[in-house]
Amino acid sequence: MTANWTNYKMQAIKAQQNRNLDEAERMWTDALKEAEKFGEKDGRFVTSVDNLAAVLWQNEKFDKAEPHFKKALIIRERTFPHDHEDVATCCNNLACVLFKREKYKEAEELYLRTLNVREKQDGKNSKGVANCLYQLGMVFHAQNRYEKAEDYYKQALDIKNKIYGPDHVELVHLLKNYAHLLRKTNREPTAVQMEQFAKTIEDKQR
Repeated sequence: MTANWTNYKMQAIKAQQNRNLDEAERMWTDALKEAEKFGEKDGRFVTSVDNLAAVLWQNEKFDKAEPHFKKALIIRERTFPHDHEDVATCCNNLACVLFKREKYKEAEELYLRTLNVREKQDGKNSKGVANCLYQLGMVFHAQNRYEKAEDYYKQALDIKNKIYGPDHVELVHLLKNYAHLLRKTNREPTAVQMEQFAKTIEDKQR
């Protein structure tokens, strides 16, 4: 059985390297079925769950990815304290899928859990915190809750400016989303200015 699981894993990795996500999905699915024989506490089981979820995410099969990300989180919660980095990572992964599936309330709760851990582990001005604040901003933005979205965007932008500087490519998507929000709230001149900041950064990368 171990040989079978290892074979499926190696074939899955090879398929991923060749960007054949459908084949990778099939192989990780087979690996997971094989790993179920070992029990959920076995490392091969969680490896299979994690990688199958990741491949489904890459292939934008968010409905199929969701239950596997949920399973990954359940396993981590059984294994580690609630404020462990692995738990936070699983919360963040699941939140990303839920956001894509427009399950905004669930996504918000998981991003807030992630934010709490990242602030404790890495500090309030860390990259992880900035990314989580940005993701929370997008959750509220998608619901047209612009005041809350802007608050999170501002916090994320402030931290990213401190970490990366004002002309780093890491700021581009945030600036564009912020500009969209400004336009939606009738602040066209500021929106145009923010879009120009983003374009200037992009032009420097070419």
